This record gives sequence, C-alpha cells and structure tokens, in this order.
Amino acid sequence: MRKNLHILILEDEPADRKLIERELKKGNFTFVTKNVEKKQEFLKELKEFNPDIILADYNLPSYNGMAALKSARKMNSGIPFIFVSGAIGEEFAIETLKQGATDYVLKQKLSRLVPAVKRALQEDEERKKRHLAEEELKNSYALLRKVFEETIGALVSALEKRDPYTAGHQRRVAHLARAIAVEWNQPDEKIEGTYFAARLHDIGKINIPSDILTKPNHLPPQEKALIETHPQVGYEILKEIHFPWPIARIVLQHHERMDGTGYPSGIKGKNIIIEARILGVADVVEAMASDRPYRSSLGIKKALEEISKNKGILYDTNAANICLNLFREKGYTLGKPS
Repeated sequence: MRKNLHILILEDEPADRKLIERELKKGNFTFVTKNVEKKQEFLKELKEFNPDIILADYNLPSYNGMAALKSARKMNSGIPFIFVSGAIGEEFAIETLKQGATDYVLKQKLSRLVPAVKRALQEDEERKKRHLAEEELKNSYALLRKVFEETIGALVSALEKRDPYTAGHQRRVAHLARAIAVEWNQPDEKIEGTYFAARLHDIGKINIPSDILTKPNHLPPQEKALIETHPQVGYEILKEIHFPWPIARIVLQHHERMDGTGYPSGIKGKNIIIEARILGVADVVEAMASDRPYRSSLGIKKALEEISKNKGILYDTNAANICLNLFREKGYTLGKPS
C-alpha cells in the first residue's frame, strides 16, 4: 500500500468527514486529507494537492458530485473517484459508474469504504503499470522501426549507387503502394509490410552488372532474362532477415501477374499475396511515368491507361481501381523522393 496517501474529500458535513477519516484509519492507511465543499476549492486542490484518490458526496449545496467527477476525469482521467453518499438509487449508482466513477459507498455502510479504497488503489497501480508497459512497448517499436528504416536505407543506397537512373524509384513506389493499401483499408501490419517491401523490391538488381542496368537501349533476350532474375535474387537476400512482415515473399512476387504471365514462378490470382498485388500496380505506374535509360517518361496518363486496360487481367482489380481513383479523383502525385 502506498505511503502517505493524498485523499481529497468533497463533503459539506464536518461530522461525515470525521467519520470517513476515522474509517480510513481502521484500514491502517497513512494519509493526509484536504477537505473541500466548493467548485473552485475542488479544482484548486485537484491541481495542487495532486490526490491519489477522491471521496465525494454526490449532492452538495454548492457543488454537484457528478460535475466534480467530470472535472476530475478531464484533468486526470485515471484518478480513483469514489462516491460516499447517503441513500442512492440503483439507477443513479449505475450512472455514476458509466460516467467514470470507480465505486460508490453508502454512508450508512461505511465499513465498505476501506475495501473499496484498497481495491481502487490496487486497480490504479495496475493501470499505471499497464500504461508504463505500453509506453515502453511504443518506444521499443519506434526504435525497431528506426533500425528497419536505417537498414533498408543502407540497402537501397547501395543499389542506387549502381543504378542512378532508378534513384528514388523504390521510395516513390513505396509511397504509392502504401497509399493504395491505406485506401483499401488493409490492416496496419499489411500496410507496413507493403511499404517496407516496396522500399526493397528491386534489391535483387544489385546482382546485375551496372552496364546492363544503365544500358541506353532495349535489352537483348539474354540480358532481359538476367534482369528478370531480380525478384528471386531479392528473395534470397532477404529471406534470412527476420522482418515482422513477409518482405522476402512480397519482393519475390511483385512481378507476378493475375493471369499467370508474370515471373519468376508464373503464379496467378489469389496465389499472389495481396501486398505483392498492390506493389505490382504501384511499380508499373511509377516505372512508366519516370525516365529510364532506354526511354523518356511515358507520362502518368499512359501509365494509368495501362492499369485501366489490364485490371483484372494483369493487375488486381481492387488495387488498380484504387490507384486510378487516387490519381484521377484525389489528386495524388508521385512527386520527388523525400
């Protein structure tokens, strides 16, 4: 039990205050009290006295206990608040709990006060521990995400040094893929997985000679076949990294197509995971709308025409429709990599 409890008592009857304090002493609490009757006094002590628990009558001549409860919840949402009152109807008792009261004790049954206070303080301690654990988890997650970002950034930087023509491509694809996943109302973990996989989706090109990556004309069949190994190579690079999302699998499948004409495995339809279907659409749009070593940008209009023409054939219908709506109705732009 906490030492030197600060107990704020909202009560206008001196005799009742004494009875409450006498009952608390039976519980072997070490405590100091502040006794108030009016609103301004209550608000002042709520801030300055910093009570561990509030005991309040519900109907004082100058201040309403329910109003006090609302003020307490507004200033400190978790502080235990127990009504200690005379006769109280069941309907009102239920309403006090709905409004955030911790408990209520009838004055004619003050023997219930000590157990109620102990229970309220114990629940408050557990709430604070949960809150602390949640904050630590958030901080751990933020640190983990930072590590992921830095690791991914280093891998992407290594690739982009070898292929300056696609510098920023993966970042722009990642932003678009995430926007599609969000509009599709995908769960947070799928949105995150889609984004991080998109940041890395061309990492397998690190295995391809720079002169092929930067060749200023269309590739002959044997070199094109080498380029098409990059999803498998990317998978091999990433599969041993224990991401909390199926990054390697998404990267492996991002060039698969709904009708089975993609690569490297020729899988189709729902055998392609949803993150890879989203990434496939975003990748095509960005690639067509950007300059390449062998051609200038075809423009966003042509890119969207390609997605529109082949939705349900090459590209997932939902992902395609969402992408089209983002650009045509919501003003989405690829922009520059940040």
